[in-house]
Amino acid sequence: MSGNGHTFSGGQSIGKTQGTAPLTLSLSGFPNFGLENLDGIQNHYQPVRFEQIAPNFVSKHVRTFCDDDSAKAGLASDLSPPDLPPLKPLAREGFGVVVMADVSGYSKLTSMLAERGPMGAELLSKTMKGYLDQIIQTVLTHGGDIVKFAGDAVIVYWKIEGPCDGTNISPNDPVSIARGELVVKACYCCLDMLKKLGRYKINIPGCEIEDLQIHLGIGSGQLYDVHVGMTDRWEHFIAGEAVNQLNHVLNAAKPGELAISHQAFKWFSLVIDIETITLGAYNKKYILLNGLEKAQRKIPPSTPTENDDLALWEIASADLNVCLYQKFMNESALYKLQADINQSRLFRIESGLNELLSLYELRQVTTVFIRIGSLQNWNGKTSLADAQQAMAIAQTALKKYEGSLRQFHVDDKGAVMLLFFGLPPLAHENDAIMGLKTGLEICQQYSFLFSEFSIGITTGVISIGGVGNSVRTEYALMGDSINMAARLMFLDAASESILCDERTYNLTERAFVFDSLGEVKVKGKDHPISIFRPKEIRQEAEESNRRFAHDDQLEMIGRSKEKSTVIDAISSVKSGGSEAASIVVIETEGGQGLSTFVKWSKQEIKKRKCLAWYVNTVYPHMTTASTASRRFISTLGSVVISLCPFPTIRHAFLASPRSPGMLGAFSCLCPTDSAHC
Repeated sequence: MSGNGHTFSGGQSIGKTQGTAPLTLSLSGFPNFGLENLDGIQNHYQPVRFEQIAPNFVSKHVRTFCDDDSAKAGLASDLSPPDLPPLKPLAREGFGVVVMADVSGYSKLTSMLAERGPMGAELLSKTMKGYLDQIIQTVLTHGGDIVKFAGDAVIVYWKIEGPCDGTNISPNDPVSIARGELVVKACYCCLDMLKKLGRYKINIPGCEIEDLQIHLGIGSGQLYDVHVGMTDRWEHFIAGEAVNQLNHVLNAAKPGELAISHQAFKWFSLVIDIETITLGAYNKKYILLNGLEKAQRKIPPSTPTENDDLALWEIASADLNVCLYQKFMNESALYKLQADINQSRLFRIESGLNELLSLYELRQVTTVFIRIGSLQNWNGKTSLADAQQAMAIAQTALKKYEGSLRQFHVDDKGAVMLLFFGLPPLAHENDAIMGLKTGLEICQQYSFLFSEFSIGITTGVISIGGVGNSVRTEYALMGDSINMAARLMFLDAASESILCDERTYNLTERAFVFDSLGEVKVKGKDHPISIFRPKEIRQEAEESNRRFAHDDQLEMIGRSKEKSTVIDAISSVKSGGSEAASIVVIETEGGQGLSTFVKWSKQEIKKRKCLAWYVNTVYPHMTTASTASRRFISTLGSVVISLCPFPTIRHAFLASPRSPGMLGAFSCLCPTDSAHC
């Protein structure tokens, strides 16, 4: 009878309100909606365990680091997580070769599919999954380590540990030759991707885009593996001269092309005779590499060692190390992975990795994109301290407002942090407000630390789905609103400030003071979009919230038809006695007055001496979890604003004038003397 979030024992998330712990409910308390004989499911097959799949969600570097760290500490195999050694910020130097693979046409495709609503976000994820799966497979075949999935881009690297002096290039030096071999390996990997994915055909009915193309950039030189974070949440990313070169080479490569920096090409020329390769255009910062079909080596190929590429495929790990790996996984990925495993058991899905990665989920989220330009040029210990401080500020704000840290990385555009509000298990009906409060708090503190930063905030429906294979996996988040947050972040008006989109503004205008900045043209949109700058929290909104929290008598204006439906449902319960019950489902999008209507409903239920059970959730038809979950909701009825019989239960559906999609309140009403409660 509270507003707490709940989770079915099968793992299907149905929300969580701020400041409360999730409650686990057994299915035995519900009518049998065609899901009989669940107890015998595990007799038919042995599903995979969380510990088997979790290592795939972190990079090879993280697995190696955690394994070595635990081995050096001499940890016992039965050590519990609280006894694990604390992690510390670090920047481990070496020579590295970095590749960034970026998909051309993604922004336009995302924008077009966004016009189809939630279904468009799911179509986007399914389309990109096939593309990213092949990129991942190709990279792993060539021994690369995938460090980040950045939207439609993938960041890959090869590295030799140890101090790096990038100026000493000698054809007779084994160290120089080894570095050259890494560059050659990266070049073959990129050309292989272009051969397989240079023009990737897609087939989306009614979509004018028929194919996607990839373009790639290669940089090499000093490279740092960086770890920053606090307590149970850490981020690994790469930074240094090799990453900085990507800014020039990736922009130079057109769709279907590979650009390599001059620094990387010098190392490459130690191993390959450049007279035997096919080159394209070039300038002072890059060279286009068109082919290696006739390439001749200056030296024989090196012999693989036991620690070379094949070690990547040795992925079996002790449970102890999985506890360490989890510190480098974002909270929403951990939650979804466990939920998907539980859900696969509930609905009899063969829970192999491929099947788990096919479980998509749609969520309305608020995206907070932060760029810290001051951290692009990495400078050893100084940059590490700044990155750690930036991370600590963000994590403190996220903990306060219950958001999720998706990732922190450095790419061709600088240091970027990606935060979300609305991802499981931290979802609220006022996520947009939480996101803006977090952005304002971070903006205020960053203004004292960094000379160059910017923040973009948007709200919209995104798709969450798995990509990858049995070696490297990730839950990819895709949607037009994520792209738009990045676009806003790079506008000049966002410098040392925050910009938000119109949807976020509409959801939060009563809680914040804004400056309206008119319309701007951004990449991926045919028409200009409206942008706004949040300045501060409205004091009257804060006072109103405090009054609302303590106000037991709420007068609500309007919603006459919806109020009448709720009152009729309560009256039906009262007249039906202990054998009658009623389910009221309130559908709405965010910002349509859901909180007020639910509070009014509770007030009316209490006034008429009934009991109620409430839960907030995403509407089940917005996931592709299984046909069983769709069958479950279809039995509840799909007629908006109507009463329909179902055994001894009545269902009233209420919808907002706008497109329905979010299941806001699910109330089972019973008289106070009913044994059913």
